[in-house]
Amino acid sequence: MLKEVRQPAWSLSEFDKTLVAATYFGFMPIAAPRITEVDLEVTRHCALHPHYDAAERAALIRTYLDHNFASLPHPLAVVYKKSVVKKRLGGYSLHFIGATSGIAEATLIRAALSMLSEEGYKNLRVDVNCIGDKESISLYERELVNFARKYGADLPEHLRLSIREDVWNLFRMEEEEAVALRSMAPSSVSFLSAQSRIHFKEVLEYLEALGVDFRLTPNLVGEKNHCSHTIFAIKNFSEEEENVLAVGYRYSRLAKKLGLRKEIPMASVTLFSQVGVLPDKKIYKQLPRPKFYLVQLGQAAKIKTLSLIELLREHHIPVHHFLGKDKLTVQLSNAENLRVAYLIIIGQKEALEGTATVRNVATRAQDTIPLEMLPQYLKNISL
Repeated sequence: MLKEVRQPAWSLSEFDKTLVAATYFGFMPIAAPRITEVDLEVTRHCALHPHYDAAERAALIRTYLDHNFASLPHPLAVVYKKSVVKKRLGGYSLHFIGATSGIAEATLIRAALSMLSEEGYKNLRVDVNCIGDKESISLYERELVNFARKYGADLPEHLRLSIREDVWNLFRMEEEEAVALRSMAPSSVSFLSAQSRIHFKEVLEYLEALGVDFRLTPNLVGEKNHCSHTIFAIKNFSEEEENVLAVGYRYSRLAKKLGLRKEIPMASVTLFSQVGVLPDKKIYKQLPRPKFYLVQLGQAAKIKTLSLIELLREHHIPVHHFLGKDKLTVQLSNAENLRVAYLIIIGQKEALEGTATVRNVATRAQDTIPLEMLPQYLKNISL
């Protein structure tokens, strides 16, 4: 989790249990950015869709600039509760800023699943696809145009006109003819650049290792003008119905339009309006205060760390961590600044063995504990 700062303008004084769940994964609660005319203007080139709200992302980038979030340690993770305004959905929004690797998507998905579980959802599945970088998207769009010309001639005229105006409309239509046509459409994954393919493979490896129930969904393509790379949707499903509860993607391309000199890796997930409406929700005046610092070394350890954070959350044991950082020196320096009494260390050896090393910072004494026994071990430590 991020080091505490003195009551800046964007800080909160009250937190519900869903926000608290996000803090276990390092997301710092902030006040929801207000969407302005500037945000609407710079995103006019983006198609309007409730699941892919470019203006909200623009508002977050503007808040990032206005409040000098660049001075905070990166990768930076923030969360806020959204209000229902006009046609915009309420819910929660999480953003992971400054990480190019798949740890961003993995953390967003794991945190969102935990937040939804706090809301009482049990039958959750992640649908996932990848449209890649700008080059990949351009290649895919050209292929879609050729596909629509070849196979869309028999569509009703209003559907043909809509697709001619924007070929991505094929994925927004619910008419039977359009649904049948897009079921035959080429997959965006076939047109990924080499780097995009590597990134998507990393995201899928995280999901598999975390034991997340997911399926590849070629029809999940986002919005071409600001979405990129991995697109995912979290659904609540049963025999009767299937509801979209959250959607996430990268939106780095918006950064330059709001004054940043270069693209900063930015990924987010939004939990929608049916989330967060439970009556009599408990409100907390303070966030949990971690007494331990969790250090991870290597990708295998990052995967174990994400799973461990969820295990500790279920036992109400918060820990400091810096998931987006790989270097041991940076993590140890952060732990020293936070003056924690114990480190929890997961390296390559521990990741393979399913253990963690718990080290007393003062005495250097340490124990190796199986991960499933770690919550009870930590509860027994006298601090």
